[in-house]
Amino acid sequence: MASALPKGESISARMESVEGHSTGFDYLRILLSTAVLFIHSKTFTLGADVQTFKSLVDSTVRVGMFSVAQPPIYQPILWAVVPAFFALSGFLVSGSLHRSKTTIGFLLLRVLRIIPALCVESLLAMLVLGPLVTSFTLAAYFSDPLFRAYPLNIIGDIQYYLPGVFLNNPVPRVVNLQLWTIPAEMYCYAILATVLVLQLAHLRRTVPLVTVATFICLLGMQALGIHAPADWSAGDGRVQIETLVLAFLIGVSLFELKDKVPLRADLFALSVVLSYALLWGGALQYLAMIPIAYATVFVGLSNFRETFVNRTGDYSYGVYLYGLPVQQLLVYLFPENKNWLLSFAMAYVLSLAFAALSWHLVESKVLAKKRVIVAAAENFLRPLSFRLPWGPAAKPVSAPPIAMVPKPADVS
Repeated sequence: MASALPKGESISARMESVEGHSTGFDYLRILLSTAVLFIHSKTFTLGADVQTFKSLVDSTVRVGMFSVAQPPIYQPILWAVVPAFFALSGFLVSGSLHRSKTTIGFLLLRVLRIIPALCVESLLAMLVLGPLVTSFTLAAYFSDPLFRAYPLNIIGDIQYYLPGVFLNNPVPRVVNLQLWTIPAEMYCYAILATVLVLQLAHLRRTVPLVTVATFICLLGMQALGIHAPADWSAGDGRVQIETLVLAFLIGVSLFELKDKVPLRADLFALSVVLSYALLWGGALQYLAMIPIAYATVFVGLSNFRETFVNRTGDYSYGVYLYGLPVQQLLVYLFPENKNWLLSFAMAYVLSLAFAALSWHLVESKVLAKKRVIVAAAENFLRPLSFRLPWGPAAKPVSAPPIAMVPKPADVS
């Protein structure tokens, strides 16, 4: 039986020792999705507005050519949550990539994991939540351009507003802020697919090189004062789409270099300290993605005692999707409540319920049919599909899917 924590072995050796069932990833997914809701609870309950986040970034000092922020002591921890999600995704998705036969199969597996639950959440928001709480008449609601645009969320063109919805909430109008990360996820898959279509078979070398090139490019842009579009950030100016893509690519790189990267407790502790220190300064956020990714993989490949979290299903995506709409609804229904911890607790319980329904009625049902769907799509789209060019430096993974017993959501 594998030890609870890695003991210095390589990532590859650890994957073999846990025999494909690493409970750490289960706990990490639900912990991170819970943290996302917790982080936003005070803002959405009390209206500690987006300007609060902006002020964190504006309070900076100059260090050479870079600006270094001076945020509250806890803020770097909050800034690490979503990048950790993307590093986790990159690592696990890379395993899925190595088990896929074609680019069509790989991309379709990603679509099957993201789109069905997102589609249901978007439809519930626009057809159930919106009509119940809108301040418009139903005729005006259903004829409004915002209503007609909302289904674009399903294809990654994110729409945050529905007509007349949550107009008087402390954070007005926003239905689901967390959807801003969906395009980042799609960009990540597109980058991997592009590498494959270009027949770059030796992913063990090419993905780390692409990651390094991206890292250097982002640092250069920052040094030159070239900024990403404003709608590429979460509103706090620190966690941006390009940051998440970099975290994802580093997660993929760790998988590709799994034979060479050791999992050591001292390196994990150093990574935690470095993540905190590097996120403290705005100019160093990109550097922080490396230790964040390492710490994420270390925890994910830990093998803690199984509990109901591992046995009931993967509710993390559902909590991520439903948490903020549920919280906005509770704030709308109970405007006199100024206890943000109570607001979080109520929203978390309800979002877990929605997440359970999403997993058992939508996500798991779709994933149970994934092999049939992928095989049919690969056959139908054969002329458009590239067979994955696994060379001697990038062999299919022989180990079972990591942390996917019984949930194959993230890696296949």
